[in-house]
Amino acid sequence: MIRQWLRAPRRRSARVVLAIVALALILAGCTVDATVTVVVRADGSGVVRVRVVADAEAVKAAESGGAALEQAVRLADLGDSGWTIGSWVKADDGSAMIVLSHRFESVDQVAGIVTGLNGKTGPLPSLRATRDAGFFSTEYGVKGSIDIPGATAGLADDAELGAKLGALGVDVNIIDQQLLAQIQSSFTLQVVVKLPGRAAVTFAPKIGSQAGARGGSVATVDASSSMRNTERILFLVATAGFAVLAILVWRRGGRRRARRRTSRGRGPSPAPQGTAARTPTPRGAAPAPPPRRVPPSAGPGGQTPPRGSNPGTRPASGRS
Repeated sequence: MIRQWLRAPRRRSARVVLAIVALALILAGCTVDATVTVVVRADGSGVVRVRVVADAEAVKAAESGGAALEQAVRLADLGDSGWTIGSWVKADDGSAMIVLSHRFESVDQVAGIVTGLNGKTGPLPSLRATRDAGFFSTEYGVKGSIDIPGATAGLADDAELGAKLGALGVDVNIIDQQLLAQIQSSFTLQVVVKLPGRAAVTFAPKIGSQAGARGGSVATVDASSSMRNTERILFLVATAGFAVLAILVWRRGGRRRARRRTSRGRGPSPAPQGTAARTPTPRGAAPAPPPRRVPPSAGPGGQTPPRGSNPGTRPASGRS
């Protein structure tokens, strides 16, 4: 009955986790491990990746009816929701792995992507990313929880499937509880967060506490990082440096103007005593001849007094 339900055409929401863990619902004892990675870049864009590994028992159970793994677990409808679906890759030990990814341009889109991944009853009830851009730094964060014990198989919420099972005399609530018990005992989930400026951090429930040997307890997802806005800081430092330089230049220019005003108020400085004022000679004109020396006037009798004598002094008489 479960195999027919897995392969029959049906309408369902884009719940990647529940679609993948259908491998574990086929046969008890199978193992399905899922890793949800949230990568946030500096500009707020990034990608959500889902990596699922099913062991050899789960792969055999899915292909036991003759259908290939791709037909046993249908994921093609997720492409309409923006998911990029990889191909199943089988290992030598019989296990298989598949990777799905969904890109986002803003951290505000992460919550909606995870909701489409998880649905209303999945093990990721709340997972969101934040980006707070400040002037000096930008803060990043991813918060949420991993709640495998609180998850349900979701069969009871599917009215169409419930009606079909009810017509066959099957109680959908009982089937839902049985499938949930198998999920919790054979399915593990961890969340990896990679933020700018910080190494990747892994969050996973503790194994074997509240939900069987593998399901584990509730785990809190809380990762944060901070990136300095180096360009803005350098711009601020450069602006402050130019401002200080402008103030210094302005102050020096003010001092020079003050000195010029002071010198103009005092007027021209007087010429030194005993020095004749010199008139500048026009350009191209011959220099003025030196002043002509006038010889001393002759004394009485037409004689020129000897050099060094005082003409105003009369010679001494020989008479007593």
